[in-house]
Amino acid sequence: GSGAALTGISAGITELDHWYLTSNKTSNGDITANLSRVGLTGAAAQIGTGMAESSGIFTFPSTGKYLIIFTATFVSVGNDSVLMRLAVTTNNSSYTEVSQCVGGQSHYSGGSANSATASTQFYFLDVTDTSNVKVKFVVGSIAGSSYVEAVSDTVRTGFIFARIGDT
Repeated sequence: GSGAALTGISAGITELDHWYLTSNKTSNGDITANLSRVGLTGAAAQIGTGMAESSGIFTFPSTGKYLIIFTATFVSVGNDSVLMRLAVTTNNSSYTEVSQCVGGQSHYSGGSANSATASTQFYFLDVTDTSNVKVKFVVGSIAGSSYVEAVSDTVRTGFIFARIGDT
């Protein structure tokens, strides 16, 4: 047959985009700069329209249920910890921090040596309205010389947005 009677077929992933931080974040607060779509050797272009980013605020290209995967590399100097959180707004105004990556010394060993750690976190977000549901990433707990590590030629702190279903 022609296949014309087939039903229930999914289009698969219609949006997938990969971003990264290209320069160290050395202070607490929102990540507002040095964000770029990954275009390194062999990197795939986004599937679909891709995310829009302005001053650290990510806007979704269409409604749907998105899996957000984010990884941060932390360099903690001395007895310090560093964190990066995903913050979500559903009204394009007030943000709530909903998921956290953390690394460093004071949460774990209480030691005084420098360390580099990486942490990955996930969040399954229902984007019901692209004008109101947005996300950003917030760094906290930095003291002294600690920082979130990022360079332009390797993804060390990165963000994946994958639309995997309808809202």
